[in-house]
Amino acid sequence: MPGVHEPTGAVPALQRYLESLPRKPVADRQLWRDARGQVQGQFFNCSLTSVFEPLVALADRQVVAHEGSIHTYAQDGVGLAAWKLFAMAADDHTLVSLDRLSRLLHAINYFAADGEQKLVLNVHNRLLVAVADDHGAAFRRALQSLGLPLERFVIQVPASANDDLPLLLHVVGNYRRNGFAVSLQASDPAEAGALMAHALPDWLKLDMRRTWTDRQLSGLRASANSAGVTLIGRRLQDAESVERLQAAGIGLGQGAFAGAPMSVAGLRATHAATVNELSKEPV
Repeated sequence: MPGVHEPTGAVPALQRYLESLPRKPVADRQLWRDARGQVQGQFFNCSLTSVFEPLVALADRQVVAHEGSIHTYAQDGVGLAAWKLFAMAADDHTLVSLDRLSRLLHAINYFAADGEQKLVLNVHNRLLVAVADDHGAAFRRALQSLGLPLERFVIQVPASANDDLPLLLHVVGNYRRNGFAVSLQASDPAEAGALMAHALPDWLKLDMRRTWTDRQLSGLRASANSAGVTLIGRRLQDAESVERLQAAGIGLGQGAFAGAPMSVAGLRATHAATVNELSKEPV
């Protein structure tokens, strides 16, 4: 279709699915594809699409992953904040459907835009108790039907789950059995240490709006290295936080100082620019 971007590296199953999507909102379809090739979802009177926040290596700002989040808008141009959108899902069934729709939307948009790194996807805290067992099974089947590689996905469990250790361990175990890496979040040294000791996440994000001493950061880095856990500073707002993380040996971060979220079109343009630069290199 003229004007619609076709992903250069899309796997055949994803490409077939993209071609099957309607080119405008349809009442009986949750997803559609606009003229720019961006996939959008529908929930109540809002349209949903994706933005992607970069996770970077602090030393050179090279992107190592992206975290997907919802951007909404309505016919009047004014959308809802993501938390307000999820608050509209009054019952568990609607909440689970919206949560899964959001993650699927990000996955499709990321790979359709030729995203090359890992993709971090959040789950809503209400989903953890709304789904009784086998968290991640339905999402795994959806990704496999599209031919998308499970090893490129990281499921980020909400920080609220840290207050219920049995539930947290149950959820982490479920996602791992379904083939996903898991990211957890900590707001203080005691919580970070407990999460590493009990849940052993693949990634552990440290909230840098809180106060961390240099000794605490260095101690956590040493423990993380021994446990095989990757530490990431999140909500980075200034150069001082970046310097302190690097001094402690923590090399990854995200937040305003690490880079602003980008649209699907921005992600696609970044990929195209990279491919163009590589094509200029001598063979």
